[in-house]
Amino acid sequence: MKLQIVLAAAFATLAAVPFASAERQTTRPSVVYTIPAVLTDKGIELTHTQVPRGVMIRYTILNRGTRPYTFQIWKTKTGPIPPNGRARLRVNWDYRGRFLFRTLYRGKPAGPRGSVTVF
Repeated sequence: MKLQIVLAAAFATLAAVPFASAERQTTRPSVVYTIPAVLTDKGIELTHTQVPRGVMIRYTILNRGTRPYTFQIWKTKTGPIPPNGRARLRVNWDYRGRFLFRTLYRGKPAGPRGSVTVF
């Protein structure tokens, strides 16, 4: 009878204590990768269009077009990049899927576009 009481007390104590992890669980990237992107009047040259989930990508953008373009990828975008100008953009790819990238001219889509696949 004593053993049953002790076991019942032990189980009640374990049930009352929430389980905790020693570390915080996250998909925070540990390495930042740099991918160059070149904007032209006819298209966008992006070297890698498939990336694994959970990585941080720093896009270095060069505008070789004749107009000031804004580069937009997923929810982020640069300011207007003048011809022969450069910009940088960081994206943390947390979600799997296909995400649009494109150029904007004066806030409106300007033709060239593509997609990045996150696997």
